[in-house]
Amino acid sequence: MGGSQKIYVVLGEAFSQINDIHWLTLLIGLGGMALIMGVKRIHKSIPGSLLAVIVGILVVMIFHLEGAGVKVLGDVPQGLPKFALPQFTWTNFQALLPTTLAITLVSFMESIAVATAIQSKHKTYKVDPNQELIALGISKIAGSFFQSFPVSGGFSRTAVNDQAGARTQLAAIISAILIVLTLLFLTPLFHDVPNAILASVIMVAVFGLIDVKEPVHLWHANRTDFWMLIVTFTATLMLGIIQGIGIGVLLSLVMVIYRTTRPHIAVLGRVPGTSVYRNVDRFPEIQKRADLLIIRFDAQLYFANINYFRQCLEDLVVDKGASLRAVIINAESINNMDSSAVHAVEEVVADLRARNIDLYFSSVKGPVRDAMAKGKLLGKIGDDHFFMVVQDAVNAYEHHQDKSQLAEDDQRAYTMQTNT
Repeated sequence: MGGSQKIYVVLGEAFSQINDIHWLTLLIGLGGMALIMGVKRIHKSIPGSLLAVIVGILVVMIFHLEGAGVKVLGDVPQGLPKFALPQFTWTNFQALLPTTLAITLVSFMESIAVATAIQSKHKTYKVDPNQELIALGISKIAGSFFQSFPVSGGFSRTAVNDQAGARTQLAAIISAILIVLTLLFLTPLFHDVPNAILASVIMVAVFGLIDVKEPVHLWHANRTDFWMLIVTFTATLMLGIIQGIGIGVLLSLVMVIYRTTRPHIAVLGRVPGTSVYRNVDRFPEIQKRADLLIIRFDAQLYFANINYFRQCLEDLVVDKGASLRAVIINAESINNMDSSAVHAVEEVVADLRARNIDLYFSSVKGPVRDAMAKGKLLGKIGDDHFFMVVQDAVNAYEHHQDKSQLAEDDQRAYTMQTNT
């Protein structure tokens, strides 16, 4: 059977050779899995995988099963790879560069994916992507002096290591030391290791990475993330690990872009008896005002969502009708503004003032205020239109309305007196 990562190819080849099953090998593999899982139930500190390998070697040696058709590991080359300086030529560099970039990206993605899977099982673990990238780079550089393959964190190897109880980087150092000792002195002992036992070790370890609870949790918590998981899982099975991870990363980026282009916008109202303002759609008892529109935009303002922001604001202004006198933007959720957003807000200010509608801001963060200052927007809006909290902006609007009403009353009284 080939080494395909596509599930339909693997299953197809397996079913096509179902009549060729070597029952003794199958029993050894199942026995190895049962032994590993049984020992784990007794006590996790017992090295079940090592015990299964030892038992497999003894069974093959005692009953001479290699002659009965059981595939074994066979002769393992003895000794360490020789040290040699890498040969650099411009021709080789040009030929290998595309492949090198692909291998680097793929190995990093695979390493981070399996590291994140292991981290989810151990709350004390913390994955640092930068540190992982540095470690992979140093490993590849060091390995090049010994003609090694490019290294990465593999799913099966990591799963076996975790299954064996590894908790720190010391486990990798001990593994390396044991491999060196094995290559120098112990390779004859591994001749009779059944391939079925090695397969059982990997299968039990990988089964431990399967988390059925997470899809169930996502189904109830976030349907979008659930379907992203299903698509990534299906792509991994049908196309391979690398392609599946790539599709998952691409889907995540698409969703991030989509969510920032159409973020949540809330219309706010005052909670009775307080100075707190909340979403009117979530709190039916909130007080609403026909002359005042208070909104909260829950994302940064940038070129990709500024048209959405303007359209939503326009729709809300139209819904309020002719009684609307002021708009207050609660900017506590806006973390940044680019130049496109600054120009758009400037146009919004001009448009609202043309309709005799004032615009106020509250809870503007430092970076957003800096962007407005650089775009010379603060002066056009007016420093007296920026406030720390929504209630202060409402008070300023009401004070302005009172002054306007007083001025109108004075003008009306003056006109009547002149006429008489």
